[in-house]
Order: sequence, then structure tokens, then C-alpha cells
Amino acid sequence: MRTKEMRRFNFPQGYGDQKIVILVRDPWWIFAYWEIRREREEEIIGKIKTDGDSPVKTILRVYDVTDINFNGKNAHSYFDIELKGLASTWYINVGSPDKSWIVDIGIVTKKGSFYLLARSNTIKTPRYGMSDKLDAEWMMPEDDYWKMFGLSGGFGVGKGSLEVREMVKKRLEEQITSAQISSGASFYRKMQERKFWLVVNTELIVYGATEPDAKLTVQGKEIKLQPDGTFTLRFALPDGKQVIPVEAASSDGIDRRKITPIVTRKTE
Repeated sequence: MRTKEMRRFNFPQGYGDQKIVILVRDPWWIFAYWEIRREREEEIIGKIKTDGDSPVKTILRVYDVTDINFNGKNAHSYFDIELKGLASTWYINVGSPDKSWIVDIGIVTKKGSFYLLARSNTIKTPRYGMSDKLDAEWMMPEDDYWKMFGLSGGFGVGKGSLEVREMVKKRLEEQITSAQISSGASFYRKMQERKFWLVVNTELIVYGATEPDAKLTVQGKEIKLQPDGTFTLRFALPDGKQVIPVEAASSDGIDRRKITPIVTRKTE
């Protein structure tokens, strides 16, 4: 019978890679995962001993490289995280929105030297709070912004950008007891005049990674991967249930993986 022939698929412990990859989680946290070949680690340990030193611990070194062409020594600042056991992933609290980061994994020696095993890609944590650029919409072309808003399920998928803008405008007019408004900037000024105000919005960040040459789709739309196979998408998050299927296919079309986050928002 075919059932007997089928074997349960188990993901391998490793793929023989030599890399560390970091992803944005939110304005304060990033996520790192890595794989270091044993022969590379032994090579570095051998070099440490040849230099008359001895290895003490393996660490993650997190660099603030905001607006810097990083050369390994010119970061604004850095901090270390000591790794324990067989860890291969780590959530890192960088504590600073709107900054760029690189993470090294390496070995610290008894003499305090640092020997690099692998260096990550560069990422930037998003800013926190309302943008001070009132004439910009998400720092992308207007049509692209509203298309992304539609992808998130905001006011119905498939509506044209003009229709969506009109619906957003109508919703704001219903919620604010003031004269008719025509732009985000005028809304901001009106609320400032009232002295006391509150605005709450939510976003959803979807991030992940796959093979760099894979084909990735999110909600059926093909997404361009970064050179290391990572991706990060920002969605508006309106009230209701949002279903976001993410599917990756290998370059030869043989292998497929699908993960579907389902997120529900309720505002009271």
C-alpha cells in the first residue's frame, strides 16, 4: 500500500551553511538565527591557540551601524550576548527604534580578543510613534501604499485606491466631531487645536526567510526576497480577522512550504 511506502519528513538538524541572519520583529527587538559548520569553529579555535590564546565563550556582538558603511570597527556602539548550550536562535532587545544593526557571531578569548565566525545582513528597526513627516505616506508612492492597505484587508480587498481613500476619509469624519477634513495633515492640525487628543493605530509586521532563489507569495502576490532569502512586510491592521497565507516554492518547483498566520484585531 502507498501508506506504507510514505515516510514522515523530518527537517535536518542543519544544512551545512555558514551564516547568521537577522530579522526585524518590532522597533525594539530583532531576531537572529545561525548555523556554523563544526570545521569552521575548529579552524578558528586552532588559530586562537596558534596565537598563544585560548577560547572562553561564544557570543553575539550586536552593532549599531546607523548611517555607516560598516567595516567591522567603525560602529557607533555595540554590546555582547553570551550564548549558552546549543542555541541556534535568539531574540535580541536592541532597545532603539529607527536604527540599523549588524550582528556578528564569534569567539571571545582569555586575552579579550574577538574571532569572527560569521557576520549577518544589515537591518533597520522601524520608527516608533506617529511620523513627523505629515506630507509623506509611509515613505512609498501613494498608489503602492493604498495597494498594500488593500492587501491587508483594510475596507475590503480589491477596491481601487481612490475608493479606499474616500472610505478612510468618511470613517475619520464619522469619528471626529469637527469640520470636514481633506488630508492627514489637516486632521493633525485640528486635533492639536483641541489641546487633548488620542490616536491609536496598529500595524502588522510579517517577516521570515526561505532559500534565496525560491519563489515567495503572500496572499497570492509574489514578493521579492532579499539576497539572503529574508523578507519583511508591513501591513495596516484594521479590526476583524486577517488571513495571510505565505507560500514558498523551490526554484525547480518540486518543494513547497505554506504557513498561514491568522490575526484578529478588536478595538474597544
